[in-house]
Amino acid sequence: MFVNRTSAGAFILSRKARTAEFVGASAHDLGGSIRQMARQAPYRYFWFVYTDSAEEASQLEMTWLHRYRPTDNQTAPNRRSQDQWRCTTEGCATCALTHSRQ
Repeated sequence: MFVNRTSAGAFILSRKARTAEFVGASAHDLGGSIRQMARQAPYRYFWFVYTDSAEEASQLEMTWLHRYRPTDNQTAPNRRSQDQWRCTTEGCATCALTHSRQ
């Protein structure tokens, strides 16, 4: 309803609109990604931003992961191995574990 175009972008999902429970990004279909994640848990609220590229969506996702520390994101996104992104947050355990698996 609100996500009305197929585009790259980043999103935040929440159950009570007070905290970010999940942060995600989509390289091509933001609406589809939001719907897919919303089916997995009882999220009632969401915020999103369209981006001009998959890389921009990915960078925004990582910024939001560090800023909001969502409870339902277990690890940093695995697709980090496909690009040159490196975490700039000193001591970030989530990103350190992800990069050590590559």
